[in-house]
Amino acid sequence: MERTRSHFIRDLIVKILLILLFVFLITLLFPMPNLTPFYNRIFNDNIQIMKDAAEDYFTKERMPEKVGDSSKLTLAQMIDKKLVLPFLDKDGKECDINKSYVKVTKKKTEYELEVHLTCGNESNYIIEPIGCYNFCPDNSCVKEEKVIKTDEKTGKVTINKTNPEPTPTPSNTPQYDKDKYKYQYLYTRTLTDVKWNTGDWTDTRQNETTDVKLVDTRTLYTGKKKVTTGETTYKHTKYVYKDNWTYDKDWTFEVKTLTDTVKLADTRTLYTGQKQITTEKTKYKYIKYAYKDNWTYDKDWTFEVKKETDNLKLYDTRTLYTGQKKITTEKTQYKHIKYAYKTTKKETGYQAVKYKENDNVKLKSTRYTLRKTVETTTGGWSDWIKDTTWRTSRPADTSTTQWSDAYNSRTVSTGSGERLIDTSFTSYYQMTNTDTRRYELKTTKEVPCTTNCENGKRTQYVYYVYEKYNNTHTEYQYMYRTYTTKSDRNTDEVVTTNPKPYQDKGYTIVKYEYNYIITEKERYLADTKWTDSKTSPSGYEYANEKKVTKINTYQNLNKWVTTKGGLGEYTYNISTKKQYKYKHNNPTRYVEDIKWLETPTAPAGYIYANEKTITKINSYKNLNKWVTTKGGLGEYTYNVSTTKQYKYKYNNPTKEEVSICTLSQTSPAGYTYKGICSDSKKTTYVDLGNYVTSREELGEYTYDVTQKTQYKYKTRKVTTYTESKWFDTNPGGDWVYANQTRRIKVN
Repeated sequence: MERTRSHFIRDLIVKILLILLFVFLITLLFPMPNLTPFYNRIFNDNIQIMKDAAEDYFTKERMPEKVGDSSKLTLAQMIDKKLVLPFLDKDGKECDINKSYVKVTKKKTEYELEVHLTCGNESNYIIEPIGCYNFCPDNSCVKEEKVIKTDEKTGKVTINKTNPEPTPTPSNTPQYDKDKYKYQYLYTRTLTDVKWNTGDWTDTRQNETTDVKLVDTRTLYTGKKKVTTGETTYKHTKYVYKDNWTYDKDWTFEVKTLTDTVKLADTRTLYTGQKQITTEKTKYKYIKYAYKDNWTYDKDWTFEVKKETDNLKLYDTRTLYTGQKKITTEKTQYKHIKYAYKTTKKETGYQAVKYKENDNVKLKSTRYTLRKTVETTTGGWSDWIKDTTWRTSRPADTSTTQWSDAYNSRTVSTGSGERLIDTSFTSYYQMTNTDTRRYELKTTKEVPCTTNCENGKRTQYVYYVYEKYNNTHTEYQYMYRTYTTKSDRNTDEVVTTNPKPYQDKGYTIVKYEYNYIITEKERYLADTKWTDSKTSPSGYEYANEKKVTKINTYQNLNKWVTTKGGLGEYTYNISTKKQYKYKHNNPTRYVEDIKWLETPTAPAGYIYANEKTITKINSYKNLNKWVTTKGGLGEYTYNVSTTKQYKYKYNNPTKEEVSICTLSQTSPAGYTYKGICSDSKKTTYVDLGNYVTSREELGEYTYDVTQKTQYKYKTRKVTTYTESKWFDTNPGGDWVYANQTRRIKVN
C-alpha cells in the first residue's frame, strides 16, 4: 500500500515537469509577434482621420476672426455631426470622446490646427498650420506637421516633425500617389451680394441717391380736447326735529307706561337666596389596650448605636480593629538645565563722549546747547488817574494811554423850539394843546356826507400839528492810565535736538551731547527640569545634580478584625470601631375596653380608634340683599327669588335747520330755495400727447390741430466676399487656382 502511493506521487511529478519543459520549448521556438507597430498604426490612422475631417469642416465662415481666438470641436461633437465614426483603441475600447478634440487658433499670418486624441492611457496630438491658401499675404506658407505623443504611465514625451514633399499642379483628371493618397487643389472666386433694407418712419427728409430711395410718406395729426370742469350748486333749507334723549342713571322697581317720549332703555334681574347651614353631631370611638412582654435577640452584629427604650435593650458589645501597612520606596531624579540668549538694548542718555558706531553701537539722537544775547524790553501801566475835562464821548485808546468808563456825567441844554410833524383833518373846531404838541388851524372846507349833516355837507377843519422839543446832550468825565517801558540785556540758552530754527534766529552752538543705543547679548537660565532619566531632553544639558527621595505609602488592610493580633503587618494608623447586639420587645396587645364619647379628647388610658359616627342637621340663613347675577349669590343658592329693575329714556326733541346743495334752483319737497352754494366752472384744453395717422382718430381732440409729415426710406448694402473650395480637378468657370494643394487619404 505504501509503495503504490509512493509510485503514484513520483509519476505525477515527472508528468508535471515534462509539461513545463514542453511549454518552455514552444516559447523558445515560436516567440510572440511584436504588435507595437500595429497598435501605433491604429492610433496614427485615427488621429489622421480627425485631422482630415477638421480640415474639411473648418471653412472660412467657421474660422475665428480675431488673433488669439480659437474654435474647438470635441470628438463627441464630430461624431454627432457625422464627420467621423467612433474610434476603437488597441484594446478594442472606444477612445475618450470628451478629452479628444480638434481646435483651430488664429495666428498673426495663418491658422494653427491642433488635433488631440486620448485612448486609454495613451494621449497624442498633432499641430499644423492650415488655411494659408486664403489668409497668408504672399501665398507662400509651408505646412509643418508635429506629432507629439505622451505616455500617461511613464510621462515620456515624443515629438516628430514632418514636412510634406512638393505636390503636383492641378489637371483635368484626379491624381493619386503610391500610398493611396490623392491630391486636391484650392480654388477661389469673388461673389457680390446686394440687399435693400427698409428703415422705420422718420421726421427727417433725406436726399435720394443710388443707395437711398424714398418708398413711402404719411401725414400725422395731433390736437387738443376742450375740458369743462366744475359746476354751480344751489342751496335749499328746511326745519326738522331731532331726537334729544336723556337716560336714567339709577335703576328703579317702578313699572312706567311707555309712550313716544318715554321708552324702556334697559332691564335687569336681581337675585336673593338662602345659605344652607348644616350642623353635625359626632361621636368618637376609644379603645383601651393591655400588653404582655415578647423579647427577641439580634443574631448579627451592627455598627448602629441605638437609643435604649422600654422595648429596646443592649445586651452585648465587641471592639473591631483595622490598620495600614507601611511601604517605603526610593525615587532618583536628575536635574537638566536649558540656557537661552536675549538681546537687550539700552540707551546711554545724553553725554559729551562720542563713540564710534558699529553693529552694537548706534547713535539715536544728538542734543545741542545754543546761546544768544537777547535784549528785552518790559513795560507796565500806571494807576488810574481822574481826568477833570468834560467830554461828550470816551477818547480812543492808544499804545501808551488807556481810558476807562465814565466816573461822572451831567446833562447840558442846547436850546428848545417847535417843528411841524403832521397835518390833521377833523370835524372839531377847537383842538386841545398838550405839553408836547400844539395845534394851529390852517383852513376850513365843505365836504360831502351821508349822516349827521345838513344838505349833504359838513365843515372840515385842517390843523397843522407842531411838536415841542428841548435839545440836550450828556457830558462825561473819564479816568486814564499811561504805559512806560524799560530795556534789559541777558543771555538766552536753549537745549534742543533740532538747532536749525535757532541758528536761523542767531543762536550759536556751544555744546554737543550724544545719546547712543547699546545692543548686548546676555545668557540666562531659561528653564530647569527634573526627570527620571540622566539623558537630557532636547535643548537641555545635564547639571551634574541628582536627588533621591524616599516615599512612604500606606496600604489599607481593607477589613476589620476582632483582635489586635489579627492585624499582622498592618499596625500603622490603627482604627477601632464598636459593634453591638440588641434585644427587642414586641409586646402582645389585646383589647381591654371600648367607649363611644362626644368629646374628641381620649380619656386617660384610651386611644382613638379612627372611627366615628356623624348625624347631620340642616338650617337656612337669608342673604338679606339683592344681587345682579347668580354668581353674586355665593353660598346663598337655596330657595332663590328674583325681581326686575328698569331704566327709562326720555325724549325732548329740538328744532334744527338742515341745508342741502343741488344742481337745480327748484327746491326738493319740504325745502325752501336760499341762493347759490358754489360756482366753480372752468374750461381748459388738454393735449393728445401723441400723433395719429388720420383726423378721424383724433376723436374729441379737434382743437388747435397740427400735422407733420414722416418719410420711410430703403438703403442698399453691397457685400463682396471670396468663396474658397477644394477640387480634385480644375472646375473651370470663374474659379481661380489659389496655389494651394493638399493630400488626403483615399479609403
